[in-house]
Amino acid sequence: MASTQSDQAPIPAAPTECDLVMQGGITSGVAYPAAVIELHKHFRFRSIGGASAGAMAAAVTAAAEYARDSGGFQRLEALRAELRTPGLIAGLFRPTRDAAPLFRILLGAQAKHTDGAKAMTYLWGLVRWLFLPALLSGAAAFGLGVVLVHSAGGTLGGLGVLGWVVFSFGVLVTAALGLVVALGWSVRGLVKRMPANNFGMVPGAKQRPADADALTDWLHKKIQHIAGRAEDDPLTFEDLLSRGVDLQLMTTDVTGGRPVRMPNGSHSGVEYLFSVDELRPLVPKPVLDFLARTCPVRYPEAGQLRALPGGGMPVLLAARISLAFPVMLSAVPLWTVKEQGVARHWFADGGISSNFPIQFFDAWLPTRPTFGLYFGAPIPPTGRPEPQRPQRLPDPTKVVGYLHSILLAGMNWHDTLQAQLPGFRDRVVPIPLSDGEGGFNLTMPPDMIADVDAKGAAAGRQLAAFDFHRHWLDRYALTMRMVQRNLSRPHDGRVSFREAYTEQYGRWFAEGAPGTELPEGVTAVWCGEAAEATSGLLASSCAWLPSGESFVDGQDPLPPMTMRITPDV
Repeated sequence: MASTQSDQAPIPAAPTECDLVMQGGITSGVAYPAAVIELHKHFRFRSIGGASAGAMAAAVTAAAEYARDSGGFQRLEALRAELRTPGLIAGLFRPTRDAAPLFRILLGAQAKHTDGAKAMTYLWGLVRWLFLPALLSGAAAFGLGVVLVHSAGGTLGGLGVLGWVVFSFGVLVTAALGLVVALGWSVRGLVKRMPANNFGMVPGAKQRPADADALTDWLHKKIQHIAGRAEDDPLTFEDLLSRGVDLQLMTTDVTGGRPVRMPNGSHSGVEYLFSVDELRPLVPKPVLDFLARTCPVRYPEAGQLRALPGGGMPVLLAARISLAFPVMLSAVPLWTVKEQGVARHWFADGGISSNFPIQFFDAWLPTRPTFGLYFGAPIPPTGRPEPQRPQRLPDPTKVVGYLHSILLAGMNWHDTLQAQLPGFRDRVVPIPLSDGEGGFNLTMPPDMIADVDAKGAAAGRQLAAFDFHRHWLDRYALTMRMVQRNLSRPHDGRVSFREAYTEQYGRWFAEGAPGTELPEGVTAVWCGEAAEATSGLLASSCAWLPSGESFVDGQDPLPPMTMRITPDV
């Protein structure tokens, strides 16, 4: 008998909450506020994560959600408009005095649209930077030429046209060589002094009270303003959790060679320490004062080191630790305790180890969507790579592009493949940027920023229309496929749990694993009960579907995948 409409099970309610993960991309992050504004109309943000510039966007999104009921997203909308202010972004990146000339040259070249204009900008910038050495080398070259002419018994007036051509060419070549030597010497000095500035050109915070706000000063004020809090009362991770907002940011412990999730490496199992004095050039004074008040000195004999707080960590500090793009932004020095004393660990950009940590907040079977926003080409519905070159990647047919592609492949391969998996690719939306948009371009004009903003808003609207019920079914089928395969139906030569859990091992385990030391917390009684439960699980794993089919039937989805124990980063 056919069921009536009233007999059918009701469709589960669509979730009203979501998680959000945002990729790093330096100035590409100006797209994120628009996407967040669109999403907040349909969802509350429960968990928010990101790396590098994505960490900045995650921080302000968390602040807006924290103050959702008191105008947080309205203030985020005002920030969105402020980002179009001419010169704002470039003005926040304040280099050290040593690095300022080179930084100005790079900014000047960014604003040019042709290779010839860029080359002239570089040349003129070098001449301005090294004006005195260039002047001296030119004068020396001219003087040397005069001496050579007179030593040959001639005079400048008697050189003739050809003589003047040769003389002028010699002066220019000699002056150019002098300029190259001066440039090499200046760059050598800059590189030599870079460790004193934590291996970066831009510290992050203003260096004198009278200076205009630098990047972290500005970001701290925006986080506090959006959250509706005073500047001397920094928003912390505990504050966010008190209102149901879980913020997690990715950074990289370069010394330890590992990704670390903030706050305080909660998933790393390592306690990190910090020095207020070492953080002074990197974060604003209100945050330093808060840390000095709330974090007692733990190791006075090792430079007044304090334990990096966990939930009590200011959001701004974690964002700065995640945002340390090599060479451009100074790395952050932290410490660990070793048997032989303390050891310094340099923390750099989260994008080095995971620029798009889409695995954040993931579950086998979700109760709400975890959305991802990234910069690049759309992911094909089948998961198969597109034959054409993805957007905005360097041209691998050129040497520089080839080397850049190697770097990107080493940094991003895991994130790229993860985003292409079924159950991931349907909830990940690209923000396709054109050449010159985002990335290192600190000098984007307002109209270009408006274009990037519009693309972010379009991505947000696309995610707002997400079909969670279809996503739930996809994730269920995928998870059960992987569970059954690992239990009893291996492929590609892998050993299943059933094959490894032999009858001999099962009997030995059921008797309490005699002859070996039991792990902590494991008893002989536990072993017997666990063996019985495992036998029941394996006995049923091949016949979970009475129809005779199984979860592993049919073609595997692409790209290929496996379920295994892996570090939680």
